[in-house]
Parts: sequence; C-alpha cells; structure tokens
Amino acid sequence: MTDQPQRIFIVEDEVIIAFEMTDTLEDMGFEVIGPSVHLEDAKDKAKDEDIDVAFIDVNLGAGKTSAPVAQILKDRGIPFVFITAYDRAEIDFVSVDDRIAKKPVSRDMLLRLLRDVWPPRKNQASGASN
Repeated sequence: MTDQPQRIFIVEDEVIIAFEMTDTLEDMGFEVIGPSVHLEDAKDKAKDEDIDVAFIDVNLGAGKTSAPVAQILKDRGIPFVFITAYDRAEIDFVSVDDRIAKKPVSRDMLLRLLRDVWPPRKNQASGASN
C-alpha cells in the first residue's frame, strides 16, 4: 500500500462530468480506471480491475443506480465515495458508513475526498463515516 491511491475508478453516466473528473485526476498524476458510463461496464470493472479508490454517481440513468457497483466495491474492500446531486435521505441504498459528496466536485474537493478515504485501514480503525 502506498501513501496515496494510484488507480481511481470513476462511474458517472454524464459523459462531460466523467471526462472532467478524469482530466482533473490525470492532471494530478492519478491513473483513472474508466470512466464507466453504463452500469454493466461499471460492474465488470468493479469486479476485475485493480482499483484503489472509486468515485461513483448514484443515478446511472434509465432507472439504474450504482448500488450493485457499490456492493462489489464493499465486498472487495475498496473505499469509494458517492458523487451525486441527491441528498443522503433521497438515496435508499446507502449505509450510514457510506461517504457522499454533492455535485459539482472541484479539484480541491476530489483531493479532500481522497484524503478522507485513503488509506482505508486508517478510516476503518477510526470508525470514520460521513
């Protein structure tokens, strides 16, 4: 485990936002996995890719949510943050321990969120939650 995450997974169905996040993270020196703009692709990548941290949108369009992706990441022990326009109370599948950040996200916010969830052992040991 390094001092900072290297491989960031992005799940975002709004292509412009997905590529803005990708560009921002790549400019900061991270390797971006994705972005995944469709649920099936996101599930496949969540299962198979080497991921340090993920940023995932809640609503993936056409009545689909990122709940299955979040569950795969949880099962693999990969920290993630929901990036969404929704309030926590509007999302029926989030747990008390899930982190949520409101859109729009800036470069500074992405860095802050990465610091909040990395390294995962630190947050698990301290019982940190949003």
